[in-house]
Amino acid sequence: MILLKCKPYIWMGLWLSLVSCKKEAGTLQQPAVAKPTVSADGTKIAFADSVGTGTFTYQIAEKRSIKTDLVAPGRIVAEVVSSSDAMGQNLVLFDNPDLTSNYTEMLQHLININKQKGVIAQKKVILAQKKLQLDRVKDLVDNRAATGQDLTNAQIDVTNSETEVAQEVTALENEKTSLLEHETRLKLAGFDPKALVHAKQSSTWLICELPENQFQKVTKGTICAIQFPAFIDKKFTGRIEEVGEVVDNMTRLVKLRVAILNPSGDLKAGMFGSVHFGIAEGEFVTIPREALVVVQGKQYVFVKTPTGDFLRREVMAGQQVEEGVVIFSGLKAQETVVTNGAMQLKGLSFGY
Repeated sequence: MILLKCKPYIWMGLWLSLVSCKKEAGTLQQPAVAKPTVSADGTKIAFADSVGTGTFTYQIAEKRSIKTDLVAPGRIVAEVVSSSDAMGQNLVLFDNPDLTSNYTEMLQHLININKQKGVIAQKKVILAQKKLQLDRVKDLVDNRAATGQDLTNAQIDVTNSETEVAQEVTALENEKTSLLEHETRLKLAGFDPKALVHAKQSSTWLICELPENQFQKVTKGTICAIQFPAFIDKKFTGRIEEVGEVVDNMTRLVKLRVAILNPSGDLKAGMFGSVHFGIAEGEFVTIPREALVVVQGKQYVFVKTPTGDFLRREVMAGQQVEEGVVIFSGLKAQETVVTNGAMQLKGLSFGY
């Protein structure tokens, strides 16, 4: 046997080369985890393989016959405050700038309509005078006390006055049309325009929504209890002033306008709360509590599709029952929701 004699530093180099090769081989054996694909609006999340969802767990939404408190998320959308610069007219503060603009323009159109009616009344008085003057001139012409030119001038004056009245009437109709447009927008948002105009100071309104298969259980005048995260140990009393006339074509929800007693002025426009309408019996879809995530007052779950993708779904949750929570709308029985892993999907969906 022939032994090769090498210097020590050569043996060291060979050893380091072998170690390096082993590390590279180990690195190549680790599978690469593909990044999930998220849709532009964040409602759909797809993983290229099962590696990214290996820690997820799921639960099938079940329908159970239970007795539960009918609860709907709500938001204070307007409050009335006093103003020393509005000629006795209280100010309505909205949480939505568009509604503020609609309300302000509605008030301006009401002012314009009242002014226009006054102008029309004046123009009609002038027209009546012009017609009387025309009759006098006709009598004078018949008695040869006035000329044909005098009659022509009187007729022109009447025609001009009639034209002015017609123009003012048209302007009034245009103001009424514009007023109707802004009133309609306020009604679609759940408000009564007349009630807003005549609202007393400290009046406060909350808008909540119930599914079309649930809103029949409440009626105008129904008393409800409202809780706000800002006042954990305090309950407020509200009364349903109006049940919306339109079912939202997309969400299938009906708006309810609730008037709240707020003499202390603690409640502010934009606050979120939970509206409790009492006990309801029936079959309801339930899911584990950990499947429900909340973002800016709205409730969501992530539904696993047969293709393995995840869809963000807005839902309306109710009372907690045992280890789960009731879902009034947004989810069907037998759909699969993510439980462990819902917070990870929340981060991906909303870009957190």
